[in-house]
Amino acid sequence: MKIKDLCLMTVCLSILIICSKISVSIGVISITLQTFAVSFIPFLLKWKKSAIVFISYILMGLIGIPVFSEGGGFYYVLKPSFGFILGFLASSFISGSNILNNHKMANLFKGLLGLILLDFIGLVYMYFILKYYIGSDKVSLLYILEVGFFPFILKDSISVAISFIISLRLEPILNNSLYPNKELPKIIE
Repeated sequence: MKIKDLCLMTVCLSILIICSKISVSIGVISITLQTFAVSFIPFLLKWKKSAIVFISYILMGLIGIPVFSEGGGFYYVLKPSFGFILGFLASSFISGSNILNNHKMANLFKGLLGLILLDFIGLVYMYFILKYYIGSDKVSLLYILEVGFFPFILKDSISVAISFIISLRLEPILNNSLYPNKELPKIIE
C-alpha cells in the first residue's frame, strides 16, 4: 500500500470518528452523521481500503477507545445500535465495489443498496438484542422499523446523495495528485 493510500485512509477514519461524535439522542438509536461518512468512504476508497477503515474503527471502539457515538468498549456489542456499526463493513462491499464503476449514476445506486444492507443488518441485530438480551415485550417488526428505520431513512438517503456528489468532485483531484506535473482540475466553477 502506498503512503498516499494510508494517509487517505487515516483521514477517512478521522472523518468517521468525527461524524460519529456529532450525535443527537432520540431514543434507542441516536441521529449521527455516520451515514454520511459510511457512504462517502467507500465512494472514495473503494471496498478493500474502506473495509480496512471500518475494521479499524470497530476494533478501536471495541478495545475501549471512545470512537463510537456513545463511547467505546466491548460492552458496546450489547447495545441495540451496534448492528448498524457492523453494517458499515458490509455496506462497504456494495458501495465501494468495482461493478459498473464506469457509470457514475450506478455508484449512487450502489450507495443506496449499501444503505439498505446496513439498515437490514442493523435492524435485525437490534431486534435480537431488544428481544432476547434486554427481554422487551414490545418488540415487533413495526416497533423496530419505528425506532430504527423510519426516523432515519430520509436523512440517510440524503447523506448518501451528498457523499456521492462530494466524492465525484474529489475524485479528479485525488487521481491527479499522482501526476504532480499536471494541472489540477477546477472544482468550483
